[in-house]
Amino acid sequence: MYPCHNYLFDKITEEQNTKNQIHPMRNNKVNFGQDFWVSVVIPTHKRADVLPYLLSALRRQSYKNFDVVFVVKPSNDNTESILRQAANTLKLKVVIQTEGHIVDAYFLGVKHTTGNIVALLDDDALPAEDWLEETVKIFQTSQADGVTGDSFPALLKQGNLKIIKEPEIPETFSQFEFAFFGYPIKGLEEYKNAIANSGFVYERGNNAYWRKRGTVRALLRGPSMAVWGDALRTIEVPGEWLLGCAWEMVLGWQLWQKGLRLIYSPQVRVYHIVHGRTSSRDFLSPRADLLWAVEAELLFYRLYGSEPQLSTIHKLESDLFRVAHSLKNIRSNPRYHIRKIEGISIGNIIGIKWLLYKSIGVSYSPLPDLIKIKKIQTQT
Repeated sequence: MYPCHNYLFDKITEEQNTKNQIHPMRNNKVNFGQDFWVSVVIPTHKRADVLPYLLSALRRQSYKNFDVVFVVKPSNDNTESILRQAANTLKLKVVIQTEGHIVDAYFLGVKHTTGNIVALLDDDALPAEDWLEETVKIFQTSQADGVTGDSFPALLKQGNLKIIKEPEIPETFSQFEFAFFGYPIKGLEEYKNAIANSGFVYERGNNAYWRKRGTVRALLRGPSMAVWGDALRTIEVPGEWLLGCAWEMVLGWQLWQKGLRLIYSPQVRVYHIVHGRTSSRDFLSPRADLLWAVEAELLFYRLYGSEPQLSTIHKLESDLFRVAHSLKNIRSNPRYHIRKIEGISIGNIIGIKWLLYKSIGVSYSPLPDLIKIKKIQTQT
């Protein structure tokens, strides 16, 4: 569960740009009423069973000014053949990924885009017919520079899509509990999701709760995102993930640092297929997996030194509070809470090692340590 903060959000208003940064498209005198070209980036791996449905959803888009860049990590499951055939009916480009993981795949795809807008889509998310149309409207009307879309969990059985009804989960944590996880970085206090000064990710309620409340400020998150192409193509996010846990938050943070306005819009809809695997590719139920917990813990260390508001004291308080909470509730779900404690411990060991290398000017990547965890889990 993610801690939440008791803020009520207003409809999106003009974001106050206190950093004196440049909105790349606005200052280029873009005609915001015009039709923009959209490049859709979709990394894919071992998803030949879902690809026909995804391709069909793309063909049905009501907005037609788009192309698609598929980044394929070969798996001998007939993906390439399916995409070659789809190129007859879609403006489609295939890029083969020979190294790296999911974050590398997204940015490899971005390098091959030319669109005014770049949309990032998971290969297990089927977009609604007006997905691109609603996305473009946001950019046409200058509501924002980046948007996270709504996501409905769904089952795909025998070609039929069944939406899973979600209970609304509102902001649940008290101000007292909230204090132990740190406070949002200044400027992100009213965002639907945010990064705390402890490096913790806040998700203030689920989509079922927020979709009834309209458009709100939010960092990028989830299986559907879109950003001005000129802005996204200047961003570099080091590929130091295996599963990609919280990579969208790092991307959103970088765009926010540049002064871009980011929102969540319930009008931009995709249906995220529930099947036990995510775009992290190789792992079953990664949220319950130790590696996922470790990568979540590393968010603090990824940003430390770049985000001055991060606090080691709040990080320590957050760690102690979460460990104590898991110990208190360990009988209710032993495996989950043990993994959580392990994730906090191992994540901090790797993170401190990372900081020590940084302090002496030595290059270090957490990838070898993360790969070791992956190998141990595979063996067990």
